[in-house]
Amino acid sequence: MGTRDNGDRPTARGVRRRRFMRVAVAGTGLVGISGRSLAQEGSNESGIADARLLSGRDAETDVLYTYRKRRALEVLLSDPEVHAIAEDMISSYEAYDPYTNGLDTVSVQGSPSVEIEGGIDEGAFDVTAVDRQVAYGLVDRETDELVALTITEPQDISWRAWETTELEEAQLRRVFEDSRVQESVDDDDWFPLFTIAESITSARGIAHGSVNPIVLFVDGSDSIAAVVAYLDVREDDVGEVIDVSRVEQFVEVPPHELAASLVPSDDTALEAVSEVPFEQRPWYTASDGIHRSEDPPASFEQSGWTIEWEPPGRHGVEITASYRGSPVFANIDSPVIYTGYGLSERGDESTLEWFFPNEEPVFSGEMLLWDVHSTEFGGPGPLGVIDYPADATLPEGFRFRSHYQTGSQEPESQDHHSGYRFGQSSNEISYDFWADGTVMPVWRRQGPGFVTEYVFAETGDEETENSVARDTISTVAMDVTPGTTDGAEVRIFDGTEWTAPETEFYQVGEPGMVVRFTNPDGPEAIDLPLDGDTEVVVVRRSAGEFPGQQRLENPSVESAFYHPAQYIGNEEIQGERLVVWLLLAGVSREVAHPTGSTSLVTHGTINLSGY
Repeated sequence: MGTRDNGDRPTARGVRRRRFMRVAVAGTGLVGISGRSLAQEGSNESGIADARLLSGRDAETDVLYTYRKRRALEVLLSDPEVHAIAEDMISSYEAYDPYTNGLDTVSVQGSPSVEIEGGIDEGAFDVTAVDRQVAYGLVDRETDELVALTITEPQDISWRAWETTELEEAQLRRVFEDSRVQESVDDDDWFPLFTIAESITSARGIAHGSVNPIVLFVDGSDSIAAVVAYLDVREDDVGEVIDVSRVEQFVEVPPHELAASLVPSDDTALEAVSEVPFEQRPWYTASDGIHRSEDPPASFEQSGWTIEWEPPGRHGVEITASYRGSPVFANIDSPVIYTGYGLSERGDESTLEWFFPNEEPVFSGEMLLWDVHSTEFGGPGPLGVIDYPADATLPEGFRFRSHYQTGSQEPESQDHHSGYRFGQSSNEISYDFWADGTVMPVWRRQGPGFVTEYVFAETGDEETENSVARDTISTVAMDVTPGTTDGAEVRIFDGTEWTAPETEFYQVGEPGMVVRFTNPDGPEAIDLPLDGDTEVVVVRRSAGEFPGQQRLENPSVESAFYHPAQYIGNEEIQGERLVVWLLLAGVSREVAHPTGSTSLVTHGTINLSGY
């Protein structure tokens, strides 16, 4: 790629995000899925073996994640063999990825019953998802036909849900003493979920560090519910129960409930089509319902890039990247993803004004989680590198893919993947690197977090849909090194002219806006295009600030943190080493289907020149 003069009008090579209006969920009536029967007509297996995962630069990728996932689920669940299994589940989980060659890969898993052993007095809870099964399908996007199908044999999956610590035992007893909790549990078997406690939660007008949500999963034999208790721990560590709610379903449309609304086909495709190859199964359920994980070498070269990476601390995988032998990022990672519930609809506010109008760690809505990206708190972390061969429209490239489920048990997240996923935040954090010097940070949320606690509001004896369920901000923090590690010059293009800010700044994106970081002594430049869904915070590197300070390492730094814009002061930035925060906003009401039927996707674009 040739050198471009630093005064040139910037160009963008990435694909812009698209907005989607939410549509109504299917009613309670049974729905039939049309399409030819492959059991009768046979299947066309050509193209399965060489299908690849779609990238952020492939046309309509975001549309597929937000719309096609629901349709692919319906096709899979309409096969009579899959339908019979899914309809008996009391907990379930779905996964989806769009592939080339017109293929969707989709999976559904869950179990018809659960066994819970132990208790508070025993000092532990052990859980077994009994006879868990996984159904994998490859769906032709043009014809809505299953072209491959695999159903696993029933398998018991066990995990330790909780093991006693002095403080958690005291908090759990305090919760269970509450009459509202006892009434909601009603002598049924249950087991607890502790998220990362108060460290990452602001709720009910209380700053993080002072409020702790604790979830009890309650086995009602033919269904599983969640009882959510909030502890105010400002006065003492054990805390006072300030709120209790019972939630009947973990996502708005669980796969087993979706199956119950569908009329199965007359014939199964199970014997008529091939099995779904391991390589084309969804990465989150690739083998026995757990993650597909293939750690790349600690250092590798591909598509003109040299990549070195460190395993996740609290900010996800940390990547150092050079392009054509010159440095680009001394570090790029994701210190936090914000998941907020019960916010008022956003106007023209910045994300700082919207989430934190008083500029303090108290969320303006009902509840906020500052998600942590670590193997210790859900994992599993890096999943692997996906190759993108060059084609007629795109250069070659690759994706470094990782996944974090804040609050799930153990890196393999067997509880989450068995359907016990209320309260657990599911974040895919990926970076696409391309041979033409384009980088795309990609974030995808599978759901559900605490969304179903806020998606319905009670009005007398009726439930009405709440128009604002969940709002999110994904952050990417970059130590930019445009061809040099000695510091960068900074310019902003507002669509008409360039300016050079002297001190740290916070910029809300507008169409046509670009922030550029250049080598003061060379031609290398890093362009960061912004639009209405993005913001940037540019500050000098400083000790005691994220991302240099890892999350949860220093309690005082953690409790004081709420938004990267809080780090802005009067420090000069021209020619200095900088931390650049890219903020990507996502709104759940703008996706095509509710949680459990869709994925929320957003991404940024970074363009290099002069390398």
